[in-house]
Amino acid sequence: MRLQFFRILLFWLLLITGSSVTLYAYDVPYVLDRDQHFDRLLDRSRFNQLERSVIVSMQQNLAVIYQQDLNWKRDVQLSNQPLTDGLLGPVTLFWLQRFAYDFKIEPIGNYADELIARLETIAEFANLFPQETAILLSTEFADWNDRLPGYQRDLDYYIRRQGSHQALLDLVYRYRSLSEPFSIGVNPDYSASPMYYYQLTADDFVLLQSKEQIMAALLKLENKQYENYALLEAAVSDVLAAYPDLFQRLSPLVKRYYRNRTLVITQDFIKFLDQAMIGDPFMASLNPVLAELLENEFAGTAYPRPELFDKAAQAKIFAGIGVCQEALLHNQYTLGIKISDEAFLALETDLLNNQMYHGMPEIRKHLKLINALRERSGTCNEAEKRDVDEFISSLYEHVVRPAVALLYKKRPVFDASVTLNWDGDGCGCVLDELSGTVYGLYPYWLANDTQQIVNFSVLSRVAYHGLSFDAGGAINHVNDDNNTFDLKQFLDKNSFIQTTRRHNSKVDWVIYKDQSYWAKEWQSLDSNQKANIFATLADDIYQLLTQPLNDLYARLTFGAVHLATQGDGVTLDFRGFPSDAVSIGLFNSFYDALTKRLQATGDDYFVNIMVSQSELGDGFYQYFNLLERISGIQANDAASSYQQVDIRDDLNAKILVLLEEPTTKAKKALRLDIENSGLYGILRGLFLRNIIPVIEFDGRNWEQLEDDIVYFKDNFGGVGFWPLPLNEPVLKTEMTGRCEEIKGISSCLVRHFQHPDRNGQPDTALDRFVCENRSFFWVALVVLGVLSLILLISYLNSCRFHGRHKKIFIISLFITMIPALAIALLLLLFDPNLETLAKGNIPLITVVLLGVLLSIIVYRRQQSAAKKPSRPIRRVAV
Repeated sequence: MRLQFFRILLFWLLLITGSSVTLYAYDVPYVLDRDQHFDRLLDRSRFNQLERSVIVSMQQNLAVIYQQDLNWKRDVQLSNQPLTDGLLGPVTLFWLQRFAYDFKIEPIGNYADELIARLETIAEFANLFPQETAILLSTEFADWNDRLPGYQRDLDYYIRRQGSHQALLDLVYRYRSLSEPFSIGVNPDYSASPMYYYQLTADDFVLLQSKEQIMAALLKLENKQYENYALLEAAVSDVLAAYPDLFQRLSPLVKRYYRNRTLVITQDFIKFLDQAMIGDPFMASLNPVLAELLENEFAGTAYPRPELFDKAAQAKIFAGIGVCQEALLHNQYTLGIKISDEAFLALETDLLNNQMYHGMPEIRKHLKLINALRERSGTCNEAEKRDVDEFISSLYEHVVRPAVALLYKKRPVFDASVTLNWDGDGCGCVLDELSGTVYGLYPYWLANDTQQIVNFSVLSRVAYHGLSFDAGGAINHVNDDNNTFDLKQFLDKNSFIQTTRRHNSKVDWVIYKDQSYWAKEWQSLDSNQKANIFATLADDIYQLLTQPLNDLYARLTFGAVHLATQGDGVTLDFRGFPSDAVSIGLFNSFYDALTKRLQATGDDYFVNIMVSQSELGDGFYQYFNLLERISGIQANDAASSYQQVDIRDDLNAKILVLLEEPTTKAKKALRLDIENSGLYGILRGLFLRNIIPVIEFDGRNWEQLEDDIVYFKDNFGGVGFWPLPLNEPVLKTEMTGRCEEIKGISSCLVRHFQHPDRNGQPDTALDRFVCENRSFFWVALVVLGVLSLILLISYLNSCRFHGRHKKIFIISLFITMIPALAIALLLLLFDPNLETLAKGNIPLITVVLLGVLLSIIVYRRQQSAAKKPSRPIRRVAV
């Protein structure tokens, strides 16, 4: 008996041990991946009746979905082939469990058929959208989705469990929109370089305030009972008729809400929908006080970068709160933004009572302080200023930004068929006495086939913002999803370069790359690959700038003017460029080599750098590194050599700094940062004179614009505008007064951005006409000059002109020579390319030309007198 007991015990020990070893060998991933926290195990008995062909199909679908997963790649290579054997073993069961977890299929009831059907649908989706599937399976996406508010999280789970292909794509798009730069293990497609701008339109503000209207419409249906769910659903659908996508997203939640309830629209249901809309990021809702404030002061202004939008919105809110504004007391417009006491009370009530904002730190303390500051007059101390700034930042972060996050980011398309059509409207050439460089940025999406008026007289340089480069470094166009951009065709169709040069303004091309590229694609490359990208980009930039255009004007000047090319410079807008030593070194080498190569052509090509104010001073944008790039001064140069440097603003490079708002503080902070940067004396002056602050003017606060222009004139090397002013009336007469009265950016520049001796005057009508039409004057000069030469040669070689045709010759010669001399004088006076020759020599040249003309006249008179026959003496007979 005892022996038999030990035999049975030994049998069970061997069986348990063998089973454990087999399970470990057969199901390694299941053991190792218990930390995945898959909440519920699938019941294998639910799948016992499946045929082998169904299991094979399930394994194939799993392979399509998880083929890029490292764990799947490991498991599919196991020697016993547990994922391709047509058997529902532990490994296949594990991956089914993983799928149920990823797509939120609850293993309750008869769930096997639902899981198999959903598995087939998702496999189809994965075949069509592999990158989007990888996002849905990523841990980053799961963490993001799990942290959403309850109603929104449940709705997204429903989409993952039962949503259509389009619903899944919308979910992925929402995640990507809210999670930039992407931190997922997917390689984005950079063939069409992405570019965005940031703006809230009037339609956006309608949406931000529409929730209140929806709530009001729902309250009208309160206590109304319906016979069946279809009628109730139709009633709710009518209320949300203007937002069909919203109703489609909320419909599953409404159905779930009334699963065990009476079909009556109650106060509780209205609160339920209110909370559901709060959790829906596409149904953005903003406090009415803040929405009205921002709409009045902010709608329609586009910003090139999100941080600039954020700062500008906070500046408007700060002005609306209306405290600690002693530095702005001179600016009546800013003081007028302050909201009323009733509006502030409504804002305060919402902040204190809305549970969505309970995460704001020290909200009661801040509100108490602001109430006290609004009641008193006078200045704020440093502690009070700091507390107010903290409140504004917190208010924006917790209340405003979540509401606008999916609205303000716009991705403009590139349409190669749209024509860029500029006209100067008789503005003449760039004013000679501007106090610095005026830089106008033209985002490509502003082109719309209609003629646009550009006042070139106040634009030293105009930049087309729209080029980028592909994965290999070759220049392409941003947002060109269909790869339709061809530079030659683009230039043949659009004559904006010739139009700009006609007014003596310069044309730059902006090369843009988004920070998502630098954070993801760039970091995945080795140093050789990065160097090759920069080498290709440098070659393409060189070819872009040096390729000649068909320039009749340059040919007519017989070499006095260089033949025009496709551009005068390039501006590098590398947003978020990495700060590691390798990247900085490669960027330095690329910039220096490109600059030297362009300088070797003998033309004045510019290589500019664009940077946001928050990036300036870090990484590649360290002050001395930038100074070394634009001036060639080395950090290890002897201090004595610095004394040989001139403080000048004519370097062939500018640093464009995207200035934050409020500009009252930002421009002073920029100068202070440069003064504290370690640059001293003459180097600091050189750096400042080649800085161009770039602002986004909204057409509202003209007093602030005037203050900025005057400050930039006194402290920096110019002023830049995003975007450049368009369709403004061209100032053609002397203007006096303030910008508030003039109400035109170009006119304000004429008035306040010239040397004092110009006294705010535009060029004369004759100057404007001759300068912008100088090519026609050169044609006339050449034609008249040739005719004069032909007449002169004919006179010297033909006796006819000495006889009866002499008068015709003299008249013809004067008809050609006098206009030719007059045109030559006008060109010397008003052609910018002859300024060097004419400067200081106009009186002498005038005297010489008049002397030549007078000499010809005197010579002709003398010849006429010498050849005149004497009168014969008449003899009288005596």
